[in-house]
Amino acid sequence: MSAVMDYPAEIRNDRSTRRLAISWQDGVEQEWSHGALRAACKCTHCQSQRLRGGPAPQVPDVRVEQLHIVGNYGLQLVFSDGHERGIYPWPYLRTLEFFTPA
Repeated sequence: MSAVMDYPAEIRNDRSTRRLAISWQDGVEQEWSHGALRAACKCTHCQSQRLRGGPAPQVPDVRVEQLHIVGNYGLQLVFSDGHERGIYPWPYLRTLEFFTPA
């Protein structure tokens, strides 16, 4: 994939429905529940927990309270449970092809 395809054209975060949507520059649209994104966190703590066979973090009613674009690299999500250590690289978000209802 080229760098253009891996960069979003638009990011929409709806805290009331707990959904994050990205429209990519190549026209692909993706949408995820906040809970699914929290469970897919890429921070060292969450990744090591999964590698040890532990469950993905399940946080009922979690919301993405803030999001920060990290250069051309990806997106840092700040969740309502206080978790904010994970950065979601653009290519990683493109691989997350799930939508989980609230």
